Amino acid sequence: MKYVTGEWCRDRERFADRLYCSEDTFAVADGMGIGVGGRMAAEKAVELIDEYRPFATIQELSLFFKEANLKIMEEIAKLGDREVAGTTLSLVSFIDGEYLLGHVGDSRIYLLRKGKLLLLTEDQITYRNGKKYVSALGIDWKVDVFLSQGTVMKGDIFLLMSDGAVNVLGEEEILSVLGEDIELSAQRLLKVYVDKDPSEDLSFAIVMPD
Repeated sequence: MKYVTGEWCRDRERFADRLYCSEDTFAVADGMGIGVGGRMAAEKAVELIDEYRPFATIQELSLFFKEANLKIMEEIAKLGDREVAGTTLSLVSFIDGEYLLGHVGDSRIYLLRKGKLLLLTEDQITYRNGKKYVSALGIDWKVDVFLSQGTVMKGDIFLLMSDGAVNVLGEEEILSVLGEDIELSAQRLLKVYVDKDPSEDLSFAIVMPD
């Protein structure tokens, strides 16, 4: 398994993105909320991934998300009633030539296959009274988890990306920088992003399964 990661942010003290990378599981968590709560939620999410992996079935992954949601809620509760925080979490795990995917929020996972860029996740965003609401772990007792699985093919490249890039990088731009040399791909992706002078943070992982 080959992978490379990258990060860019304007304010390191407020940076709440967290990446998780292991020999079989990769994830990006984007903490939400004011203060330490968002960072705590994202850190707890990746800590729990390390505790629960490897994932053998999509059912195991579904259970993980439900239990992680409750444990993150418990951590946030320790900060007091005034703290409202949570984290998005987009995760892909590989086992026996298959990928298992779990997702909550608006970060994204893409698959580059035979020259075509496929979006594997769905943005979980709603608008009420003119305000934007993003699904996250740690906010509600029940969480809607997007799950999917599929077969890994030779040459597949997976890109996990925090939501900061969604409104900055178009899919054509992403497609133009991704290639078999994932180190070079990461450099190109960061350059294209930073050249646009974005206001949002970016964390990403590019994964090439064996």
